[in-house]
Amino acid sequence: MAEPPAERTAEPLRTAEPLARQIDVRMRRGLHLASLLTVGAVHCGLALPMLLSHLDAYPRPSLHLASFALLSAVLVADSVQELRGRRRSRPWVGTMVAVTFAASVTATSQLPAHFFMGNAHWSFLEVGWFGVVLLLDRPRATTWLFLGCHLTATVAQLLLAGVPSRPAAAGMAVSALAICTFQVAAALAVRLLSDRAARASATLREQEQLRTEAAVAAHIHRDQRARYRDLDTTVLPLLAGLADGSLDPGEESVRRLCALEAARLRRLFAEHDYAADPLVHELRACIDVAERNGVSVQLAVRGDPVEVPRPVRQALTEPVLAALAAARRTARTTVVRGAGQVRVGVVIDRPEAQLAGVARPGVRTRTVSDGGRLWVESVYAVADVDGGTKAVVKPAAQSSSSEIRPS
Repeated sequence: MAEPPAERTAEPLRTAEPLARQIDVRMRRGLHLASLLTVGAVHCGLALPMLLSHLDAYPRPSLHLASFALLSAVLVADSVQELRGRRRSRPWVGTMVAVTFAASVTATSQLPAHFFMGNAHWSFLEVGWFGVVLLLDRPRATTWLFLGCHLTATVAQLLLAGVPSRPAAAGMAVSALAICTFQVAAALAVRLLSDRAARASATLREQEQLRTEAAVAAHIHRDQRARYRDLDTTVLPLLAGLADGSLDPGEESVRRLCALEAARLRRLFAEHDYAADPLVHELRACIDVAERNGVSVQLAVRGDPVEVPRPVRQALTEPVLAALAAARRTARTTVVRGAGQVRVGVVIDRPEAQLAGVARPGVRTRTVSDGGRLWVESVYAVADVDGGTKAVVKPAAQSSSSEIRPS
């Protein structure tokens, strides 16, 4: 019999998840590193030379130096977070954005009106880039809000410093448009690449899901074909014998053989049902067939359910199934789970019955005939794992012993 597909077919999906996460992580980290390098180049290659070249022209140079130091601290802190592989929390991002905005306002607060949007206005050149990097993992609207607030604050400070002439205002507008256009384009490119990575991860998950479903379907199909091949060796010859008259339905042996095969079919159907206790569920299906044939069956279950592979459940129930088919009027079945074992037994009122089990490594079957009754028991060893019980196959082969006690 084929093994159940649950664990085997889930493997492709489990291997797809780390790969999809790896795509997301690598793409996010690559975008962050590229953005940090861009901001670092702007901060040290453009803003710093502009600051130093106009330092003597500023009314209060210390404010500009302090603002530059704050922005440098933000850049270093974000780079450290990225190198350590830490995900930026919302409070951390909010703090860094607030520090960046404060540095921009401070640097612009004492700036003369004719310096706005020009080479001397170094903070306006780079603060928008800081916002793009810090808000890289946040919704797109957050980046637009920061850029809009920064531009609005800058215009307000410009008006407080003095209304520029019309030609100067036009030049400032062109400069602001060029700087903001680059920053918005960079933010859109980063978001586009991030969305592409997310879609690639989603596509990978969908493909692996389809592969898993196909593997499950193929495994179930092979499992069903294997089961039907097993039935071909017993059910089809029986049906053929009944059809061509070589088997007489009036004979007790033929009727019991029919009952046995009917019970096997019921067990086959029950194996595909979902049940909290599959072993007892399949055993009840066999008991139902015996009761339909006039046998009174009692079932006693002791112990909590134990995970037992389906082929092992078949080996455990096969002797019981055969015994129930051979019973005349009464039968008593038991399922006992405990002390590291699963025991399935049956007592019937026909001691001379000849029973055949299913060979399975780790399953021991023994029969005892005494007092006009036949007792059959199948035992399977289990192991305790992390406080629970889990079935394990022992290397020993199936053994069968028969003991006849005198009445």
